[in-house]
Parts: sequence; structure tokens; C-alpha cells
Amino acid sequence: MEFKILGPLEVWTDDGRRARTEGAKQERMLGTLLLNAGTVVPVARLVDALWDDEPPATAPRQVRNLAGLLRRKLAAAQDGPPVLLTDGPGYRIAPNGHQVDALTFAHRVAVARGLAERGEPAAAVEEFRSALGLWRGPVLDGLSGSLLAAGALALDELRLTAWENCLDLEADLGRHRQSIPELTALVAEHPLRDRFVTQLVRALQRAGRRADALAAHRRFAHRLADELGLDPGPELQLLHQELLKDGAAPTQHGAAPVPRPPRPRQHLPRPAQLPPALATFVGRRAELSTLDGLTDPGGPAAAGIGVVTGGAGTGKTALAVHWAHRVRERFPDGQLHLNLGGYALDPPLTPHEALARFLRALGTDLERVPGTVDESAALYRSLLADRRVLVLLDNAHNAEQVRPLLPGSAGSLALVTGRDGLTGLTACDGARRLVLDVLPRTEAVELVARIAGAERTRAEPRAAAELAAACGHLPLALGIAAGRLAERPHRTLVEHTAELRDSEDRLTALQIDSDAASAVRVAFDLSYRALQPTAQRLFRLLGLAPGNCISTAAAAALSGSAPAATRPVLEHLAAAHLLSPAGPDRYRLHDLLRCYAAERATAETRPADRAAARERLRSWHLHHTGRPPHPPTPQPPHPPPTAAAP
Repeated sequence: MEFKILGPLEVWTDDGRRARTEGAKQERMLGTLLLNAGTVVPVARLVDALWDDEPPATAPRQVRNLAGLLRRKLAAAQDGPPVLLTDGPGYRIAPNGHQVDALTFAHRVAVARGLAERGEPAAAVEEFRSALGLWRGPVLDGLSGSLLAAGALALDELRLTAWENCLDLEADLGRHRQSIPELTALVAEHPLRDRFVTQLVRALQRAGRRADALAAHRRFAHRLADELGLDPGPELQLLHQELLKDGAAPTQHGAAPVPRPPRPRQHLPRPAQLPPALATFVGRRAELSTLDGLTDPGGPAAAGIGVVTGGAGTGKTALAVHWAHRVRERFPDGQLHLNLGGYALDPPLTPHEALARFLRALGTDLERVPGTVDESAALYRSLLADRRVLVLLDNAHNAEQVRPLLPGSAGSLALVTGRDGLTGLTACDGARRLVLDVLPRTEAVELVARIAGAERTRAEPRAAAELAAACGHLPLALGIAAGRLAERPHRTLVEHTAELRDSEDRLTALQIDSDAASAVRVAFDLSYRALQPTAQRLFRLLGLAPGNCISTAAAAALSGSAPAATRPVLEHLAAAHLLSPAGPDRYRLHDLLRCYAAERATAETRPADRAAARERLRSWHLHHTGRPPHPPTPQPPHPPPTAAAP
């Protein structure tokens, strides 16, 4: 099916029929889910979307009833993969096998920016135009509601930014005269958008229309002063100065503008933004030693960038914060910290949002924060020049989000954490990369002792080791299991471990009722939702395979694909730290991730498809080994892996 929200809400089947929704509330629910396609929207948020400020007492039940009606309507319109899924505390639109124009738009914009970075401006412009052509009007035109309006505003900002990028590239290609009518209309529609005005003034200047360029600048400057009490940005001011110089050659497009400095201060502030260090932090001696090398002037990390990457729940943030506190005295000008939200329920911070926060922490008044990423990054690097500042960038989404936040001088250091491999920072920016795995057995037991009590673990050392093994030595799972044990002082470790090991739903046992966001399942969810549909499908099917290790050939049989097509998907899962290499063309799935994969397969893959995948794997094993696949014999103290749901 095809879902369109870049304009009035429309749903189309693959054979060209339009599927009609029934009633304003059903449309608002579908619109809210599509604005968050691929992520879970809690029932409470759907209540807010449907009723704004005054929901009835029966609102949650009405939301569930509406979801059921909507699911049946979508299923009746077209056969295929399920669209609307019940997922934990809410509902989720699964884009697998379907199209959502907003996701297509975002993908094409990303492709266009990649082409531009590779020096292919003409191809990038074509891709940008293809993306912008998906828009039929305002987002969800005709639907009301404050939550819908907020989501629409975010998408519209992405559209305008893409439009700006496209017009910049067209200027690079010398298409000044052709862009003037389009820019004139955009400035009329968005009269206070600095970038469009700058592009129009520059196009008029390069087309030889100096008087028109001056007039456009004058109108914008007067309106900005009258309505907001502000002056034009630095780039437009420089362009205006060029226009006032008779015969002056135009500034080469793309040259970095000189940002306006902050108001004079006697002393720049010394930020101290590090989060508190964990009192329960244990071990990681080798990793801490590696990070210590970042501060060695003669060491291999002279660029001043460190990257800590690893799977969900491995303790990347805990390690980074612990180390930052150990070395903060080496950075006398302060420490900056931001959670970039790369893997979180809310969208990640944009580079401009992150820069604005850092600039304010460094003493820049809000009204003096530049309006573009490039200008803000230039001012940020200027403020950090000749200073020794530690910058901790936690939970990064990708390298593009991080680059504008990197200090430009050797005295400062940036430490980045993220689940994405952030390979671009290593390859292009000289970052030193540290991959974090689960804890060794002794350190895992030590973490249990720190939280649940050393006396209890000393009294039952074997049970403590078995509890650590049941958690797969994963720090997040260990912390939750030990925390639940600490709440029950009269319970033995043997009893607690047996309950966790024998639970039919181990992931549910590894969550804290009062803090659902910290659950192991939620952490895995965030990594899984970031995958492409092909990778999600293979990951789910891996949960059906007996045992934790699988070869590329066996995985190909399981998925019904050729090994050559399966190998890059396995590599993608390994880069996302949902698999780990276990030898040439072999991969290992962590016990808890295998439980999660089987859970997702039960929820998202039809029973017939699951049975077919198992049969393909069974046939492959019979052909290549002469025997069917079977789970490995469990070896104490590790518990047997949870079997995949039938």
C-alpha cells in the first residue's frame, strides 16, 4: 500500500484503488501514526492527538477500538504484510512492504546530499527535485490538532532545508537567472527566512540586477527590524557590502561566512555539564587505558576525536562518563555534554539544535546564535580556539550529526558514543574507535555484587555467576536483574536466577515497572527500528534458527536469498551491533538478542512464512550435513537460549 501525508491524507492500494478512511478521528489517528512511521506511538500520545486538551475518561478504550477498526480496514483493502501493529505500550505503522511518501522524501534527500558530497551537483539537484516533487500541499492538509501540527512543522522544515540545499547547488551550476522566479515566490511565502533572501539577492547580483538585489535586501532588513528587532545574518551583510562596492567581484559561493561574534564579555564561562558518574561502574580497565591514549599528545589520536561504539546496553555512556570524570582536570576550560538522541523515542537532535545549546553554554546570547549550521559551527569553533575543552557527544545518530560539533583546535577533545559504527569519523576525521562488548564473567559478577550486595554474592558465588550468564553479561540486563534482587533482600540468588532463567518471557523479566524506558526490550527496539526493512526481516528470521551461531550460507537459506545478497545484510546487522562476527562467514547472536528476534518474528512475520523459513533451513542442513539443525547442548553455568516461538 502507499500512504501519502505530504498533502491531504491519502491511502492507495497497489492496484491503484484509493482506500477511504472513516471519520475525522480515524484520519487523525492514521495521520499521527504515519508521522511516526516505524516507531511506536503510545496510547497516551494518541489520546492527545485525537482530543487535544479534554479527552473523555473512555479515551484509551476508544483509541484501542479505533485501532482495531483501522487495522481491519487496511487489511481488507489489500492483502500483504500487516500494516498496523500493536507494540508494547501503543501502536506502530510497519512500513515493511509498503510506501510512506514522507519516508521516501527523506530517503531521496539523503541520496541527494550524498551525491552532493561526492561532487555530483547535477545528479544531486535531480534527486532533490524528485524529492520535492512528492509534496502535494501542506502536511496532512485538512486535519487539525496540536500534535499533528507539530509533526507537520518538523516535516515542512525538512522540506525547506532541502529546497535551500537544492537552490545552493543550482547556483553552483550557474543557474542564477532560472532560479530568480522560484526564489521570488519562496521569499514572498517565507519573508523572514534568511537563507531564501540571501539566495535571491545573490542570484539577482550574479544576473547583473544590482539595483533589484539592493532592493530585496532593503525590504528584508526593514521587515526583520520592524517585526523582530534583528539585523540580517553575517552572510547577507557581507553580500550587501559587496553590492555597495562599485565593480566589486561577487564572493565565491560557498565561502564560509564570518559569523558575528558574541557581545563582549570579560570572561567566557567555564561549562561543567558532565552527568554524574555511576557509583556502580566496574572494570573496563583495558578500555579506560585505550581512552587515556586520547589525551597523549604523541599518541595515535592526535586529531582529538574518540568514538565508543557497541550494541544496546553494553555500557557505552557509563564508560564515557566515568572516563570523562577521570580526566576532566586535563581540560581546565570546561566540559560540554549533550545526549544527541540518536537512538531514543524522540527524534535525534539536529546539528543546529545541538550547536545552539553549546553556543549558549559558551556565553552566546540566544539572539546572537547564527541561523545556519555552517555559521553556528564556525562560531563554535572560534569560541573553542586556544581553549582546552572536553566535548562528550552521547548517543550519536550518525557521523553527519556529529561533524559540526567537533572542536577545530588540538587543545580540545571530542568523545562520541553511538550504536552506529560511525565509520565515517574514523575514515574521514581521524577518530580513534573503541568497540565495547559485554562484560567478562568476573566483572559481570562484580557488577551484580555492587548493586545487589557483596555479602549475598559471596554467600552464593555459583548462583551469582549463573545470574550473570542468564543476563548474557550485558551491563543493562545485569543492572536491572541485580536491581530487582536488591529490592528483595530476603530472596536468594538461586531463586532469583531460576525465575529469570526459566521465564517464558525473559525480556519482560528484565524491565523495571516504574521505568519502562530503561528495559532491555526498549533498548533493542531502538536499534531494530533503525534498520532497513530487508535487515529487519533477516534479523527476525535469525531468531527462528536453533543455536546462536549461523553461517552466511545457512542464513541465506533461512531467508530464501542467495548468499551474495545475504552477506551485506549480515554485515549491516553486525555494523549495527545486532550480530557479532564469529569466524569467517559466521555470525553470533547474543542470547537476549535471540530472544528479542524470536519475539519480533512472532509479532511481525506470518506463521506460514515462519514455517517456510524453518523448512528452508532444515532442507539446507540435511543437504549439507546429512542431519537437521538442532540446538547445541547447553553448558552450565550458561542457561539454554530461549527457543523461538512456534
